[in-house]
Amino acid sequence: MRKRYIVTILTALAVVAYLALDDHQTTIEIVAQDLIDQEPDYIIEKLSAESFSKNGDLTQQINAFKATHYPKDDITVLEKPSIMLYEAGIPKWGVRSNTGHLLQQKTIKLEGSVIVVPLSPQGGDFSLTTDSLNIDLVSQIADTNDKVVIESDRSELLATGMTILLDQQFVKFKSQVRGRHDPKAQ
Repeated sequence: MRKRYIVTILTALAVVAYLALDDHQTTIEIVAQDLIDQEPDYIIEKLSAESFSKNGDLTQQINAFKATHYPKDDITVLEKPSIMLYEAGIPKWGVRSNTGHLLQQKTIKLEGSVIVVPLSPQGGDFSLTTDSLNIDLVSQIADTNDKVVIESDRSELLATGMTILLDQQFVKFKSQVRGRHDPKAQ
């Protein structure tokens, strides 16, 4: 009877050991798949990409020092992006920053020394700077909650947060708006 207990205990230990090893193998497979999912599927140096409307008009051009695409979430990380937004094939806005995240080819989140300038003559002669800016490329709306500085030869405007309707060239400031204007400056 003692031999039966020993055989039963050894069998139980063998089953537990097998299940523990099998569970460890499954964990390794899950971790390995997670690591694979976090890997980029392509990296492009000196990216230049253009998008066109259904009519064939150029709508946007994105240039970057480097672009790394992660397929799991369809995110492209951009280094030193430069973006030109067009309306009916005519350049309207130029945007630059240190980094950017292009999300599902629809939204771009820019960070670090973001600069926005109008490119059309009727857009005015000014520059807009902020720390971060989110641009919905479909609806042509740019938004930030950070400090914004708009400068021209004659004036300076400071605000916290803004929304720009890029296609209408309309800006709405969110709070703490202050301005300075020098009519004598040229």
